[in-house]
Amino acid sequence: MTDYIIRDATEQDVLDIVLSVKQFCKEVPHPAWDKFDSNKVNELVSQLCQIDQGFVKIVENDNEIVGSLIAVISSVPINSLVFAQELMFWLDPEHRNGKTSMKLIDSYVEWSQKMGCNFIRLSELDNILGSKAGTLFKRKGFIPVETAYVKEI
Repeated sequence: MTDYIIRDATEQDVLDIVLSVKQFCKEVPHPAWDKFDSNKVNELVSQLCQIDQGFVKIVENDNEIVGSLIAVISSVPINSLVFAQELMFWLDPEHRNGKTSMKLIDSYVEWSQKMGCNFIRLSELDNILGSKAGTLFKRKGFIPVETAYVKEI
């Protein structure tokens, strides 16, 4: 049995996270993910590691980062509700067994509740990746609310 450790990311993890995000972006067959900016991701992850409104958890296996869930808290522009917004969520393909993802989502939900969020958001790329993340999210109590359509200009 493979052991996975889920923990808060530190500044020492940022470079590994950036490299993992870059690898994930290579998996997504869409032009928006082709335009990866390592400096921007580095700055974002570093900032989120330092603020209470930032959530950066990593998944380790054999001392290697094999996944992460990165989120931020923001207010809704039309009312006073507060959302936890997932920005990046992935596990390396060989580590997508569902159990680790569920534990990572549980950690995200717990943090969101402690932070006083009204809603928690997760996104999936099932249509372009042929994946089933949405099925996992539904099992964890999330419901689909909005579909985004993207047009490159």
